[in-house]
Amino acid sequence: MPFRGSYEQSSSNSSGANFLGFQEVALTDVVDRSHDYPNLDMFLEIHFRNNSSSQYPWKYSLLGSFDREDDDTISGESSLLKRILYFTDAIGYAGGVNTKGKWVDENDKTVDDIAGLLNSKFTAVNYGLDDDDDSEAEHKYYIFTYKKLNENVNKAYTTVCPKIVQNNEKGRNDLESYVQWMKANKYIVEHNDTQKSVVNGDMSSSTSGHSRNTF
Repeated sequence: MPFRGSYEQSSSNSSGANFLGFQEVALTDVVDRSHDYPNLDMFLEIHFRNNSSSQYPWKYSLLGSFDREDDDTISGESSLLKRILYFTDAIGYAGGVNTKGKWVDENDKTVDDIAGLLNSKFTAVNYGLDDDDDSEAEHKYYIFTYKKLNENVNKAYTTVCPKIVQNNEKGRNDLESYVQWMKANKYIVEHNDTQKSVVNGDMSSSTSGHSRNTF
């Protein structure tokens, strides 16, 4: 069965361009880049868009390696597992990963092409939308974006907070409370130097990014 470890509680089912802060978004594409990074257990590039974004989507990189027990099964406290569950709970995917870290469907059947499956179930209605037709997209999800400084390259990247929720009152309240707590405890530190170069993507896309974060 899909493994939840210690994370039993699931996520709940203005004018002008605004690239930062809370966003109501559509899920438009999932790209599996795992084969390009064999040192990682997983690398999914997840694309979001809203009707006030630029021509480029927000890209959230769900990447990293699992914390494992002595028998090589996934630890119930694994940070990567937590981030997977944020995403799968938000989109309503009943599958996930098993204790070995392999993608499975809701019937515990191994999924060889997880990006293809997720795209067929959750992004097909929005696939290929651009600025001209984005108003037709289904903005089912709520995310938080902020500028985060990558000190290794001295650049600030527009980063998607790994907690993704459904775009309803319960989900919005959940994410807003979470972000407030993360800011108060310095887990989210927003970069304010507008003179720095800003890239509309996720700094975790860099292979130098640390895969074990506190989200």
